[in-house]
Amino acid sequence: IDGTDMAVEIGFNKDFFGVKFNHSVLKYEVGVCIETGYIVWINGPFRCGQNDLNISRTALLGALDYGESAVADSGYVGEPHHIRTPGVGTEDEKEMQDIARARHETVNSRLKTFEVLGDARFRHDPMFHSSCFRAVAVIIQLSFENGAPPFQVTFYDDEE
Repeated sequence: IDGTDMAVEIGFNKDFFGVKFNHSVLKYEVGVCIETGYIVWINGPFRCGQNDLNISRTALLGALDYGESAVADSGYVGEPHHIRTPGVGTEDEKEMQDIARARHETVNSRLKTFEVLGDARFRHDPMFHSSCFRAVAVIIQLSFENGAPPFQVTFYDDEE
């Protein structure tokens, strides 16, 4: 699981202002299956100021099956029974989790290769952004299934 920010052109609104972009931003939570690399979860959009852990509490945590957990970055520290964050586990587990996180970042970067979500800033009604984001995610997912998957990771889960 990881949050990803998308710059949008909605005029100045302090609730949506992202320091990283120096502009208005919509934030999405994206989940990638560790085994396949497929996009399996999208939650959002949210205003930029929302932190990752609070966003995950709006839906993700309730959607996880009993015994299921997610691997995420340090922005998700605070739900140790549901979300594995950096620095937790054996050295082998930490290494596998780091590789899974790195692959997730490549998925996020593929989303941003589409101009509608990339550096060009979305300049339409913000309510339409969610549809565009999800459409791009479907296109990326289809590319994964048809010859251009993200790099594969080996992940052993001792908790299963």
